[in-house]
Amino acid sequence: MGKEEEQEEQEEEEEEWEEEEWEEEEEEQEEEQEEEEREEEEREEEQEEEEGEGEGGGERGGREEEEEGEEGEEEEEEGEEEEGEEEEEWEEEEQEEEQEEEEREEEEEWEEEEQEEEQEEEEREEEEREEEREEEEEREEEEQEEEREEEREEEDEEEQEEEGEEEMV
Repeated sequence: MGKEEEQEEQEEEEEEWEEEEWEEEEEEQEEEQEEEEREEEEREEEQEEEEGEGEGGGERGGREEEEEGEEGEEEEEEGEEEEGEEEEEWEEEEQEEEQEEEEREEEEEWEEEEQEEEQEEEEREEEEREEEREEEEEREEEEQEEEREEEREEEDEEEQEEEGEEEMV
């Protein structure tokens, strides 16, 4: 029963982990969509600025620097996200390895217990055979003793009969 409960717990953990992974994927998709929208807005702003370039060239240069700074921040965020994903994958692999190790250990323990039980069973059977042999030997000895006793009694009777015949003569 213990093994079944552990298996159920493992299955529940796996289901929870799958739900978490699905939620994380959804969040990542949402973030990517938001990023695409930001990039689209930036493209529109650039287009508007290019159209009004003659009016404010100095202002446009400042906006470009600001946008470059934002792009750098976005690239940094993307790098952090990738690192986070790699770390999650590594943790997931580590958990799987630990689970496999636990299952191997449980299987080894179960096999050891089974071997011990088989050995104990063999020892019990050997003891029973030994007891049967001893009982058989005791029976044989008793039978032999009875036979010897009967022979002695017969010899005594014969001797008495012979003595009686001699006295009569």
